[in-house]
Amino acid sequence: MIQMIRPHSKTLFFLILSIIVISSCGGGGSSSDSANLERLNISVSGLKASSLSYEPQQITVTSNIPECLFQLSQASSTRPQQKLLHVTSGNSKSFSFRNPIIYDKNLDVQFDVASIPSTSCPSGSSSQQISVGKYPTSFEAVPENIEDLSTTAFQANDIGFGGIVITDRFSSTICYPTPNDCQSYTNELFGQDAHNMTYGDFNGDGYEDFVVVWALFPHTLESSQKVDAPINIYINDGTGRFAEDLNLYATGSPPKHTFAYRAIAKDFNGDGLDDLFAGSMGLQVRGEDYSQNYIDPFPHLLLLSNASGKLQESSANITDDNDGKGMLCNFAHDASSGDPDGDGDFDIFACNVLLINDGSGNFTIHPYINFNWQSSNRYGNPMSSLVVDLNNDGFDELIFWNFDNRAHWSDADEGYILMSNETANIEAWNKITLPTGPFGEQHNKYNHAASGDFNNDGFKDVVVAITRDLPYYEGAYLQVLINDGTGKLIDETSLRFSEQVRTDTHHGEGNVYLRDMNLDGHLDIIHSTRDYQSGHHGAHIALNDGLGNFTSVRNSVLPLRPVRSTSTNYRYLMKGLPINADNEACLDLISVTDVGWGDWREDTRNYLYSLINKDCNY
Repeated sequence: MIQMIRPHSKTLFFLILSIIVISSCGGGGSSSDSANLERLNISVSGLKASSLSYEPQQITVTSNIPECLFQLSQASSTRPQQKLLHVTSGNSKSFSFRNPIIYDKNLDVQFDVASIPSTSCPSGSSSQQISVGKYPTSFEAVPENIEDLSTTAFQANDIGFGGIVITDRFSSTICYPTPNDCQSYTNELFGQDAHNMTYGDFNGDGYEDFVVVWALFPHTLESSQKVDAPINIYINDGTGRFAEDLNLYATGSPPKHTFAYRAIAKDFNGDGLDDLFAGSMGLQVRGEDYSQNYIDPFPHLLLLSNASGKLQESSANITDDNDGKGMLCNFAHDASSGDPDGDGDFDIFACNVLLINDGSGNFTIHPYINFNWQSSNRYGNPMSSLVVDLNNDGFDELIFWNFDNRAHWSDADEGYILMSNETANIEAWNKITLPTGPFGEQHNKYNHAASGDFNNDGFKDVVVAITRDLPYYEGAYLQVLINDGTGKLIDETSLRFSEQVRTDTHHGEGNVYLRDMNLDGHLDIIHSTRDYQSGHHGAHIALNDGLGNFTSVRNSVLPLRPVRSTSTNYRYLMKGLPINADNEACLDLISVTDVGWGDWREDTRNYLYSLINKDCNY
């Protein structure tokens, strides 16, 4: 039966139908709206179609629909070596990014500029292609393990931007570290190591540069065969690239030293540019007859910037009470700097001798903390030292750790703090014994130390990198010393950094640094070492939770080191200097390839490269 619609019912029907139709056409992002929009035409300007590895790019995206916003994307199948890096945009129309990092021949890289669909902008995309070339480095170094050189957090970059090549040879019988460890060599190439590295701003442009104090081995040869090692400074161009600028040196060439060791970059002469000090390890000679061994003094290394901004050899500015031949303490395994006299400049503490700065980079020996003080107290030459204000009184304390196996000539403890008393009168300062390391009294090598506020309580704490005496330099332990608020340091390692996998089998010589690696506002620990057996990186990052508790990052966070041959089995990183290379993401690292490059029959090579951080979340 067909029912007729009454007039008033018909009106209600059309009213309901109208509501339904209106509802179906309203709302954001409907297909009906998109269908009514004009076709999207995308234009990209500023793109360098042919450019270099990791080169910065800045592009602007425009279209025939001004309301459109955009994003950059790449296919999910894109290999890590082809991915754009550090993509950022403040308005979704202008973009900054870095080219992918490549290691060999040119690579074509594709990405899409795609619209963000909205009621006023339809879907659309434009495919872009760039040809990326290898950046020209000082040394040609093409690795065989490209797939190993990138993780989600870090990637190796500019392999061979600097480094060292040694062709010098020696012939000798070397007995080190004991008279029972002898080996004879004939016409042997010297070995090498990037033994000490530090960062600073040596040209005043606001970017972090760095210095490598190389060491050549064996370092105990007779003087007639010794070869001086270079000190190389690499300047940051602000984009993450480093290069040695010979114009930085007053002589036009990098300085050399018989055996420079711990390095400090500070503005010693007050001209606004960082200078460089490195303690001298002296002229060390060890033969088969250990009764004939000796260490003669040799001047410290001091490079001060002159009126032209060039670094000039200035060791003569250090009074040594030894006719300029070097300090009477013979060698310095340590070097630290601070302001113990509270006059606002940087003094130097090395081999338990305090060198007082006149503010212009001229140093005289302190009347109390001198060689006589060191020898009369039987402290000897410390392994490590710090100059830092522990009790917040405006005068930096002197902290030093003694050598191992000293019982036959000294009754000194493992180390001491000379605690200031709100005056510069060091003779009246209180002496406090430092905590003992993990390997037992007399058997700890306190290799290097750094200070900073770990738990954000306003007082400086300390980390000490400690290794064993026997087996020689075996184990890499980080002792965490927490300030109790009065300046006394308490060993809280078992509470704050209990899990340390490198303690048993990892070479312990190296540098320890404190930097905020992931930019979360807390100081992290970086221990830079060189090891061939532990199965752990020599670039050790331990992240701080903000309360002063530390956790080592996993091996997988960092890539493997670049190798020349796939037959190189041990590929874990050697060394890691923390640095802000490029003002992108978080802090980066400087590392070394170590041996295996070049022709081993003709020379010994070690190349530098950077490890660029790509993601702060690791």
